[in-house]
Amino acid sequence: MTHFEQDDASQDWGRKGFRMLLALACLVIVFAGMKAAAGFFVPVVFAFFLAVLSFPLIAVLVRLRVPYVLAMSLTMLVIIGVIAGLVTAGVRTLISFQHDFRAVYVPRLQTCVSDVGGWLEGQGIQGAKDTAEHFFDWKTITDYVAQQDVLSSVGSALGSTVGTLASLLGEISVVMILLFFILMEARGTLGRFVAVRLAGGPDMSGLVQSASDVQKYLGIKAFIGALTAVLAFFWCLLFGLKYSLLWALLAFIFIFIPAVGSTIASIPAILEALLSDGVGAAVGVGIGYAVINFFLDNFLQPALLGRRFGVSPLVIILSVVFWGWLWGPIGMFLSVPLTMVAKVMLDNSEEFRWLSVAMSKKKVKHGEVQLSDFDLALVDDEMLGAGASTEPPPRG
Repeated sequence: MTHFEQDDASQDWGRKGFRMLLALACLVIVFAGMKAAAGFFVPVVFAFFLAVLSFPLIAVLVRLRVPYVLAMSLTMLVIIGVIAGLVTAGVRTLISFQHDFRAVYVPRLQTCVSDVGGWLEGQGIQGAKDTAEHFFDWKTITDYVAQQDVLSSVGSALGSTVGTLASLLGEISVVMILLFFILMEARGTLGRFVAVRLAGGPDMSGLVQSASDVQKYLGIKAFIGALTAVLAFFWCLLFGLKYSLLWALLAFIFIFIPAVGSTIASIPAILEALLSDGVGAAVGVGIGYAVINFFLDNFLQPALLGRRFGVSPLVIILSVVFWGWLWGPIGMFLSVPLTMVAKVMLDNSEEFRWLSVAMSKKKVKHGEVQLSDFDLALVDDEMLGAGASTEPPPRG
């Protein structure tokens, strides 16, 4: 390489580095705005992904010659029924659990902590029992639990974007309204993207493929979550746990948080078994959860998804942390779909496609980079991009 070629290469990398720094600065501003406007973005994004998850049911009804408007209305009723059923069952169980936690589980937990302190003192650790007995302010814990309103606590647990029961119901209403209009416009997605491209705008056809990938991912995760919940419910019943239904609901919900969700969902069931029946029952419940999660995560999920999603495990963990920081628990639930969409957008960028490569699982063979990805191609008769309701489907 000549001196002039080296200078040109240095200038080229300098320009690229400056553009990258400028892009990062813009991203910081964009993410700050997204965090500040979470109350607006979270319902919109959640409604979008809920609509993507609903498309297969609409497609089945349309294939059965049900008019699209009726199919959409039936799908909305199913979604509202499922959400209402889950919320009602969860809240009722939480109210019962709140009473038992204050009256039964806190005293048992106090006894367990005291016993552990006594055992440690018996092993030669002086003052361990006294320290254990005063480690928690049990009266404060009991009074705090007694004063909590379960419904408001559920709203607060969803993050600062919700906060109270009234705003929680308001957010759900907004999501349902957005979902209705997104489903109304769904069939015109591909035609609208083509019109935008022909008008001189960007080519967004890759987002259709991304939506199809997200659709299949969410559908399979929902199926695996339901299967996890059923297995966890019967396993907890086998050990006589009183709140088996509540732990099953947690298992279903937390399956959408990758890497750590299943583990977090098992902790309350293990604690109930420990406080109710001792260490043996807790170990048995923990082993059952471990077997269920290991089998579903390592055998069933890969079989249903085909090749694994081409994002490295480190990127998935970082995405959970990042989206959780940005939008709270809902961001954690949607972290993988949001990362999938971001990856597709980077794939379609000439300048930042290398970031998509850096995020991916990859191998080099014969001097070429080969990416590993889910095999989630669109099927010809799927609803995505099937033509708008106000315009005829495109002819081949």
